[in-house]
Amino acid sequence: MEPQKKNKPNSLVVILFALIVLMIIIYFFLAMFFPTVFDWMNTGKVQPVPDK
Repeated sequence: MEPQKKNKPNSLVVILFALIVLMIIIYFFLAMFFPTVFDWMNTGKVQPVPDK
């Protein structure tokens, strides 16, 4: 019996998936050890609309 070919994902798909995982890990690392980096980001808090 001949060995069957395994169904492997494309190398580009593997690289993209690894990059996404790496970016998530880096984000959590930065958020834990350098929280001041993310202080300037908009958090989506509701602000009053000024009357015109």
